[in-house]
Amino acid sequence: MQKSLIELLNIIYVAYENDGTITGISDKASDLIKLKVGDNIVNCPTLKFFDEDFAELSSNEILFEPCFDQLEVGVSVDNSNVHWVRFSYTRKNTLTFVKVELIEELVAIRRLNKQLAIRDPHTGLLYREAFVSKVQELDTYGIMCCIRICNYQRISEVWNIGVANLVFMEVLSRFQGDFEQGIFSKHSSDCFCVFVPHTTPINIEALYNHLNEPFEFNDSSFYSNVALGYYKESHKDDHELSLNKAEMATFDVLSDKLRLVEFQEGLARQIERQNKIETALRDSFHQDLDKSFTVVLQPLHDTKTECLIGAECLMRWTLEGKPVSPVEFIPIVESTGDINKLTLFTLSQIRKTVEHLQSEGMDCKHYMFAINISVVEILDVKFESKLLAALAQHNIDPKRIKLELTESALIDNFSYVNEVLVSLQSKGFTISIDDFGTGFSSLSYLCKLNFDEIKIDRSFVTNVVKDGKLQSVFNSIVSLAKNLDKPLVAEGVEDMEQMIYAKAKGVQYVQGYYYSKPLPIDAFVEYVLEDKSSYLHFES
Repeated sequence: MQKSLIELLNIIYVAYENDGTITGISDKASDLIKLKVGDNIVNCPTLKFFDEDFAELSSNEILFEPCFDQLEVGVSVDNSNVHWVRFSYTRKNTLTFVKVELIEELVAIRRLNKQLAIRDPHTGLLYREAFVSKVQELDTYGIMCCIRICNYQRISEVWNIGVANLVFMEVLSRFQGDFEQGIFSKHSSDCFCVFVPHTTPINIEALYNHLNEPFEFNDSSFYSNVALGYYKESHKDDHELSLNKAEMATFDVLSDKLRLVEFQEGLARQIERQNKIETALRDSFHQDLDKSFTVVLQPLHDTKTECLIGAECLMRWTLEGKPVSPVEFIPIVESTGDINKLTLFTLSQIRKTVEHLQSEGMDCKHYMFAINISVVEILDVKFESKLLAALAQHNIDPKRIKLELTESALIDNFSYVNEVLVSLQSKGFTISIDDFGTGFSSLSYLCKLNFDEIKIDRSFVTNVVKDGKLQSVFNSIVSLAKNLDKPLVAEGVEDMEQMIYAKAKGVQYVQGYYYSKPLPIDAFVEYVLEDKSSYLHFES
């Protein structure tokens, strides 16, 4: 009756004594393990048990270990396929009853998930943890490389993500073809890492050139624009730290516009400093901004009359009592999304400056205050409304505000940025192209862009009097501005010769140490008051 009930419920089972003699077995179990009542389950040489990594397990441990209530194992008979089962044990006196459940699908899914956790399903590349473990198993040292496709995002936008992935696979296959002994890892959608053992010769420059060779796709040539950062290990190096260093070198590649960089220890200190700055900046934004940030104003003068016509507002920030260059901290503020807070803070300081000047009897309606705007802000759909609300709050006329944007920042998302600039101009803002000549923008972009003024970068001004090549560039920019009917500002004018040269070439406005260094608000007010007799004679 009991056996009939078990068979009715379609249960696979086997029962055996302490010596392994089978006392009961279902038909399905008998078919599965090829044994019958009276056979000894322990002494069957063809019956083997395995874990999920296919390591063979002891039969005695599987069949008689009293601590198990359930156990999942692989079962093989006659060295044939492995069947995955779950054993559920019931023990009474000398008899062990084992219920058997087939779990083939469960184990298949589990193994697939495990595989997916180890390898990227699209490229077959190891993920980071598995990659490091595999490299450690080699017990050797070598060169760790990090390869990034810098124009991956641009290819994806212009063509599509499928084409970008084909570019990735092409670059990957070139590396794999040259270094079959290498171990490869997926870092991100546009980046992979490789470990090449020291026993494999590698010419890193030749490899870099090969990865950057163009290739054809649908009758179009692609230049993959690969960046390669690498670190050469010694036999004592930790592989995971080596991987970090190769990745750091790749980040350095992107920041310095280089494309092939070997990790140097100074880079680690640089990244440590960057992290320190980022942490301190977060702290600064959690308190009143005027406790951490200050705005200084650099006077702007008309070359024809030498009138003071306004000032550029520059942000200053200190870390542990020492000034930090805006070149260091502004990109971090942009990346954290806090840049608009600094812009609004700058406007509050402009209001403070105007109030101070008015308290001294100065009429400020002629002054123009220039502030630097990040393209990150421009891409914020609420940027214009935030800006106008802040100006209204501080009672500042938009006609008194000049927005300076770097040339290179305007290239990405050009159409949208240009629309925003048109709207800002309609509200009264002046738009100035800052650091002109350093962004390598095309003239076609410049002709389509809506702006009011060009600002020549200081790198073209500092040695212009003595350097004939710089004079040619300077003069070309002046000629371009004249043809576009746009006024020019020269920054970094430090001496009389530079001032005379700029004025002679038709530059309308200058700023720099020739007139004044950037000044705190109180000092700027004093500067205006001291010079008002000679400079503050505005033309009607």
